[in-house]
Amino acid sequence: MKVPNLLRSRLALRIYLTGLAQVAIVAAGFFAIVIMNRPPFRPPMHDTARVLADQLIPIAGDRASLARELAKVHDEQNADVMIVGPDGHDYVSSPDAESFRCPRGPHPFPPPRPGERTVGRVIVHDREGPIGRPIMCAVVPMPLPIGPGELHFLGKPPQSPPSLAPRIVPLVLLVVGVSSLLLAWSLVRPLQRMSAAARAFGAGDMTARVNIRSKDELGEVARAFDEMAARVTTLLRAERELLANVSHELRTPLARIRVALDLAVEGDAAVAREALTDIAGDLDELERLLSDVLTAARLDLDETRASGLPPLRREDVDTQQLVENAAQRFRTAHPERILDIEIDGPLPPIHGDPVLLRRLLENLIVNAHKYTEKSDAPVTVKAASETGSIVIDVVDRGIGISKEDLPLVFRPFFRADRSRTRATGGLGLGLALAKRIAEAHGGTIEMESELGRGTRARVVLPA
Repeated sequence: MKVPNLLRSRLALRIYLTGLAQVAIVAAGFFAIVIMNRPPFRPPMHDTARVLADQLIPIAGDRASLARELAKVHDEQNADVMIVGPDGHDYVSSPDAESFRCPRGPHPFPPPRPGERTVGRVIVHDREGPIGRPIMCAVVPMPLPIGPGELHFLGKPPQSPPSLAPRIVPLVLLVVGVSSLLLAWSLVRPLQRMSAAARAFGAGDMTARVNIRSKDELGEVARAFDEMAARVTTLLRAERELLANVSHELRTPLARIRVALDLAVEGDAAVAREALTDIAGDLDELERLLSDVLTAARLDLDETRASGLPPLRREDVDTQQLVENAAQRFRTAHPERILDIEIDGPLPPIHGDPVLLRRLLENLIVNAHKYTEKSDAPVTVKAASETGSIVIDVVDRGIGISKEDLPLVFRPFFRADRSRTRATGGLGLGLALAKRIAEAHGGTIEMESELGRGTRARVVLPA
């Protein structure tokens, strides 16, 4: 999968952002553990001792003040401080500092650097002290009223803060676990719904739908499934309607033919001859019915590339002659209907199948005739050439088509008039066939209609 496509994926983006959030939570947890367990910052021991000695020099003559200051340092800095006189004995010290005396170092101390009042050194005592490790203390010179002395500073190790790892680690794991569970649930739930809908639909429940409205890829798959299920349901319903309509349309002419044959068998030749005209009409109706069904199946097979037969037998067709032939066939079958032909100038030929093109025009004319109730209302066929195309209009002044039914008239087996009368009944394949034939020739067909005022069917074919 290409990276740009991955970045445009809502589902992949959700998983990616969840992973980033989990990584950020884990990193923040470990960072908090490191920061909270880090000991507080303390300046170097020598610098601390030197600064303390400089602060105590002005009150070196007042042992009580020195003792108070050293006690304050002991409490605030957790350090033991001792001031040693020139004789090596304690001059003053912080509480409990006697056992932490620093070993005496070499003398004299190095001279102070420019800007410093005292200098010192850090001495490491070899023996382990009460803190369980070698004693490290800073020794700096400090002048006393009784002579040169020293300030011994022993900094005790800071107390480690309580470890927060036992609290933070479970919290981090809990957050990561909950976020992973929510992500998994957001993926599994729609998949379970799609699986259940697919099983129900496969078991025959035509109403099974997923009904997921999310905008990610799972939502697109769910909507595609729902659309497929709706199309399959429509096709199955149309197939059932086809079987019902075909059985109905076949029953009536076959019944009349059987009656006529029974009369002929009984020997009433005169009555049988009178029924021959009706039988011929019934046979024409059966032939047209079978022809429509076979033509629809033929075009459907061509759409799936499974027929193995050429769907169109193309040749150059004289457009004016095509219109006149279709009109003549209609006038022969329906002499009571007025059919007007209007041809605007010479028409270029059409390269197509003449049989299918004639069927297209005949279906439109017959459809206009069916839905025109007034016998004296004419049906008009207009043909003209427009910028490399042939435009044919079939106009009637019939009952019209409602706005709700108009988008559905080209669906197979749909009938605006649901009645089963012989006048307006049928399979509802006429307009569907006309549309398929037009599209097979690279053309288009559209309907304009108004209830009570009539309908216009326009066919546009490439010249």
